Amino acid sequence: MIRLTLSTTERISGFTEKQWKAWGEFLEGFEDSSIHLSSVAVRAGLKSPARKMLAAMWADSDEKIHGVAVMEDSEAISQGVDDFLEGSVGFNWAKRWLYRKGGFRFGVRVIGTPLASGPHGYRFSAQVDEGACLQSLLALPALGDAESVPPTSVVKDEPSNHAWASGHKLSGKSRWGSDWVDLEFDPVMRVSLVGRDSWEDYLADMRTKSRTKVKRILKLSELLTFSVLSLEEIHSMADDLHALYLKVFGRAAFRMGCLHPEDLIALKEEMGDSFQVWVAKLDEEVIGFHCGMCDGNEVEAFFVGFDGKHNKSHALYQRMLVEFIRWGIEEGCATVNLGRTALDIKASLGAEPKRLVLSVKMQNPVIHTLARWVGKTSTPKQVALKRAWKEESKAAQTTSKPSLHHEVVTVSTSGAS
Repeated sequence: MIRLTLSTTERISGFTEKQWKAWGEFLEGFEDSSIHLSSVAVRAGLKSPARKMLAAMWADSDEKIHGVAVMEDSEAISQGVDDFLEGSVGFNWAKRWLYRKGGFRFGVRVIGTPLASGPHGYRFSAQVDEGACLQSLLALPALGDAESVPPTSVVKDEPSNHAWASGHKLSGKSRWGSDWVDLEFDPVMRVSLVGRDSWEDYLADMRTKSRTKVKRILKLSELLTFSVLSLEEIHSMADDLHALYLKVFGRAAFRMGCLHPEDLIALKEEMGDSFQVWVAKLDEEVIGFHCGMCDGNEVEAFFVGFDGKHNKSHALYQRMLVEFIRWGIEEGCATVNLGRTALDIKASLGAEPKRLVLSVKMQNPVIHTLARWVGKTSTPKQVALKRAWKEESKAAQTTSKPSLHHEVVTVSTSGAS
């Protein structure tokens, strides 16, 4: 049996450069890579003063790493679930009680990052009991200067290979135990670039209707100019970009975590060219921005912000999605992750849904019981999405995730900073 020691830090200096290097080398052994879990992305998160974030690693007596994870204490705001969930009479009753005051906000302790969708929270070697390791993280004291641990724990986001609109139910019981509940919301939308090595390949693989839509987006947005920002420009424009972000963020029915101006600066400082911020200008006026990450295999669309009055007339948001896809093609990536929301728009550009499930545990027994009831009696609104690709085009490739059943190991903790 392997005996592992847990080491944690809430600041970059809490791990040595040797440990950060070992973190990166450990992740290289996984096919299902995550740029959000990369050492540079994690370091950027730790640098942001507005975020209460912790990095963790498990190592044996020879200092060989067997697991890494990130955890963040944050806040969730829910203003309704009608946009993405539907269910039975029981679901509607529980929903009415939960939203009897129009909405609510609550503290969350998240394994993973609140700012991105997908399995970005942890990786463990095959012989490790990941459940025991993550439970030891969730049991740690409050992060930063907070007086108490948030009352809700979340482990996000476990991918599922069940097809969208298949009718298969993912929510309800949880693999983490009877005191947890699994919930499913919108899928993440991903564009496969396998076999599409150029912009011409991408367009040629599309149905005529979808190809016409892309060309129309380019036509409507032809007066826009896009330019990538340097670190110095991000420094000077961070507050203005954040104001544009809030115009989009504030409309979301459910929000977990919030981008801060300092996040853009820290990501650029730590990730360099792997993190890019573009601004969109109309007549020399900045009307929007989009930013993303790239690790050479996948582009992750991170956040967008824009002035809504130009969105419809200049297809601004859709053009930003097209720019993410173009970036992925230019970098030779296999996939572009366009995130959640706006499913139909993204599907029309070639994105296909990947279902995700998050696991939740709430300290308030009434709220937890209602959440479990919602999970048991509801499903995401699995509407039929547009099919952008020709039938004969190459199918998107998926990567299976390692099994959740592992050999149990002994875990001890040391010196959380």
